[in-house]
Amino acid sequence: MRIPFPLKVLAVVGLGLLLMIPLVMTFGLIESRNARQMETEAQVARLTALPQTVFGPLLVVPYTVEVRRNEKNDKTGNLEEVWEEVEREHCLVPKDLDLQGTVAIEARRRGLYRTQVYRMNGPLKGRFALPDLKALSPGRNLRLGTPYLSLGLSDPRGLLNRVDLRLEGAVHPFASGSRRAHPAVGIHVLLADLDLQRPRDIPFEIPLELMGTRSFSLAPVAEETRLSLTGTWPAPSFEGGFAPVERRWSKAGFTAQWKVPHLSRNLEALLEEGPQGQAQHFGVAFLEPVNIYLQSERAVKYGFLFVALTFGAFLLRELMRSLPVHPIQYFLVGLSLAVFFLLLLGLAEHVGFPVAYALATGANLALLGTYLTAALGDRREGLLFTGGLAVLYGALYGLLLSEDNALLLGSLLIFGLLAAVMIGTRKMDWRKAAQRED
Repeated sequence: MRIPFPLKVLAVVGLGLLLMIPLVMTFGLIESRNARQMETEAQVARLTALPQTVFGPLLVVPYTVEVRRNEKNDKTGNLEEVWEEVEREHCLVPKDLDLQGTVAIEARRRGLYRTQVYRMNGPLKGRFALPDLKALSPGRNLRLGTPYLSLGLSDPRGLLNRVDLRLEGAVHPFASGSRRAHPAVGIHVLLADLDLQRPRDIPFEIPLELMGTRSFSLAPVAEETRLSLTGTWPAPSFEGGFAPVERRWSKAGFTAQWKVPHLSRNLEALLEEGPQGQAQHFGVAFLEPVNIYLQSERAVKYGFLFVALTFGAFLLRELMRSLPVHPIQYFLVGLSLAVFFLLLLGLAEHVGFPVAYALATGANLALLGTYLTAALGDRREGLLFTGGLAVLYGALYGLLLSEDNALLLGSLLIFGLLAAVMIGTRKMDWRKAAQRED
């Protein structure tokens, strides 16, 4: 029994909408797997170290001084001069700061999920300009305390070496804690032997071997901050308030240099370490160059297009050749297209996205070619439909690779297919074709 063509169209549309259910379920599965991937990254960060930001170093000079203030006498009601001793700190930022580091990346796995851990190795060099501290603060009886140097680190657990300060020919070992010279946690070193009576430049060097996850950044507290990083990661993402002045990257790795003068940064905001200060941090993030879940998610979004184009091709064939296709055949072909995306996700977690796409495409085209050759009763037509689907799979892969041009390429693809259908059917009498179907 032939189904009237208008009813056939409604039935095919209903089947297409029904097939959106497995596509939506696959989309939800991708989101849950991606959430599990992010949980894995968080777990690895908790076990190793968080994203690292180096803050400082800062040279802090504690001091006490007597300051004068006027106080009202309760008995006489007159204002009297009172001297009060107060404790303060004078914080010096480096005149210049230079970090030249090399970054090595290693993968950490937890089951099917993988994340990256990096090791940054390089000396932190610079100099402080020690001023004349005699006129440090208005008042009397100025007494200088024991100065200390504070280095802020987002997560001191990532330190892999014994950190020493090399200052004026002496070596000073660091102790834990930043002594609240700034809001960041970190390490510090007491400088009891530092001569504070003589103004001069004080060069320093701090060897650093630091482990972290996801990103490394530097706070530009110095009057001139320079950062140079070299690493083996092929897909660096440069982040923060300042872009590199020079950068190069390839499959072999990357190099980048930053230079931040004091006029470009807001020191007060940096020392307060609020949102405005954190926005000035700069560095590099080590993101996965090919996120299989993001690419699978983008592929599923084109699933409706696969189903719509395939069903449209079947309907057009029925009109042009008066050879009906049963709704069950529509459904089975559409279901195989929907299962393709589930197969793609499962394979990608084991062999990577490019290989998974090739395997899933090959398996699905082999199944559809075998089925359509028998279902359509014509080997040539079955292979022709399979070849058209192969072109669609190839076009989809091109869209996934070209993220920046995906909208343009997708629009051109749909326009080209629509133009081919319109030109191919421009002389068709649709009323007669539909009556013939009825």
